[in-house]
Amino acid sequence: MLDGHRSWAMKNERQAQRRAATVQDRSGASSAAAPSFDFYTAERLSDIIGSIYDCVLDPANWGPTLERINREFVFVNAILGVVPFHAGAHVLNVQTGFDAEWVEALPSYISDSVALWGGSERGRLYPLDEPVVASRTPGYADRHNNRYFRDILEPRGMLDAALIPIAREPAALGYVAFNRHCSDGDIGDREIGGLRLLGPHFRRAVAISSLFDLKAVEAASFASVLEKLAFGVLLVDENLGVVHANPVADRMLSAGDPLAMKLGKVSLREETANAALLRATREASRNHAALGARGIGIPARRAEGDPCVVHVMPLGLGTFGTNLGPRATAALFVAPAAVTPRMPSEALALLYDLTPAEARILEMVAAGKTRHAIAAVLGIAPSTVKTHLLRLFHKTGCKRQVDLVRLADAVAVPV
Repeated sequence: MLDGHRSWAMKNERQAQRRAATVQDRSGASSAAAPSFDFYTAERLSDIIGSIYDCVLDPANWGPTLERINREFVFVNAILGVVPFHAGAHVLNVQTGFDAEWVEALPSYISDSVALWGGSERGRLYPLDEPVVASRTPGYADRHNNRYFRDILEPRGMLDAALIPIAREPAALGYVAFNRHCSDGDIGDREIGGLRLLGPHFRRAVAISSLFDLKAVEAASFASVLEKLAFGVLLVDENLGVVHANPVADRMLSAGDPLAMKLGKVSLREETANAALLRATREASRNHAALGARGIGIPARRAEGDPCVVHVMPLGLGTFGTNLGPRATAALFVAPAAVTPRMPSEALALLYDLTPAEARILEMVAAGKTRHAIAAVLGIAPSTVKTHLLRLFHKTGCKRQVDLVRLADAVAVPV
């Protein structure tokens, strides 16, 4: 065992030297001169965001895309997983940078790996799209008593990791995670800021790709593929004018269910959802790389009450929108909802453009939890909860937590 550790140490030292050279080549300076917090911007990451959307058409692109992110953020390896809770469902499991022995051992350490992130109960509370750093979670303090850390991570020099939850539904759990070698320094606010930009694009791409029963689609032939899909797809301009609708979406528009045409624009029945749709579509046209979580899973209902969702995907990034018409700036995907939209938090998130973290804290405030209780449940500092509350007050115009509760109660009234 000791010889094995020496072998890993030598290998890690060589890898660290190569990574340091890569960082110096990329930035023109040594990694010791770390860039400022705003080093990662939507513009800087736009090529990576385009690569993420290319994975909708061709899942084989996930591996190279994760490798690009590893190089950009100086991570050692990455894993993207969507784990269904019932047999026969869509499974996504992409790994890059892991050695064969590690991959073979992973199934034996699942519960230990989850414990490092604070356990399954706490993990279900992490907001979607928000990066979680292992060294900042409660489970990290006890890492030396954790089998996975002791047997797998520590011998390889993997002393920190970042995870982004991208799906949390009754039917499936999704995440993307990255490991950082000890020689590359801590995962700090700079990396968290960059990953926070990428998180919603991962979630949107995975949500849309799960609708396809396809191995890969050539971008040039995607327009013809649209005609055969069992769910509605519309290509629209920035004002929600229809450039193209597949047969399913055309029938929806003709019936006004759940989409309708009003004054030449696509619209949804609910005012809040319709405002969110227009805002996301315009953002997709004007600032598509920074679209963020806007337009992911906009809740709507069919005439008979069945829930559905609308996903807004920007075109013009990567190769996705290359041959879909010059006027089309966004694609709308309309599909049955896997779960009935939660109200009122989702409605408020749409109406006030709340982040996933803000929406989660709003839910807990509406449930009567205090600031300190929220901090304890989420495993964050009370000061962080206070920061989120101040943003909630600013966005909603409320001044006190009781006002937020009243706002949630008002939206919860049946429509």
